[in-house]
Amino acid sequence: MNSSKSISSALVALLASATTVLVVQACGGSAEAANGDPADPIEGVWDSTVTNKDCASGAVLRTFKGISSFQHGGALVADNSMPVPSRGVGLGVWKAGAGRDYTASFTFMRFNPDGSLAGSQSVVRTLTLSADAHSITGTIAAQQFDTAGAPTLAICASESGVRLH
Repeated sequence: MNSSKSISSALVALLASATTVLVVQACGGSAEAANGDPADPIEGVWDSTVTNKDCASGAVLRTFKGISSFQHGGALVADNSMPVPSRGVGLGVWKAGAGRDYTASFTFMRFNPDGSLAGSQSVVRTLTLSADAHSITGTIAAQQFDTAGAPTLAICASESGVRLH
């Protein structure tokens, strides 16, 4: 019974913390801004179109949608329109370069049709933020790995995106 009360108390505390963060953000601020840390212009949520290309010839192989959340302090969460059963969410980091240039890298797990682990994929994005900070363009270099960590496929792509938030 004490265990149930502890779990309930922890959930109430977590809910209160999450609500506070959401209220601060809804009012146009962030917890970091309240601490005096300025936001980087790339921070926010971005909707992108990614065009995979043959790395040797540059021929277009396919196009898909992606979404990324560039978070204060350098954390990155990335997802895309590929079927969820075949891959997990991408988690990684981003950093500012010179001027309006950025690099972002993330990794996600890949799965076989039966749900077993197929390996992982690491992605490195080189991005340029527009002068008005409402769009991005860039290139992508990715590498797939099997479950033993051996590289199995190199992937090349280009990207263009717009700010959602």
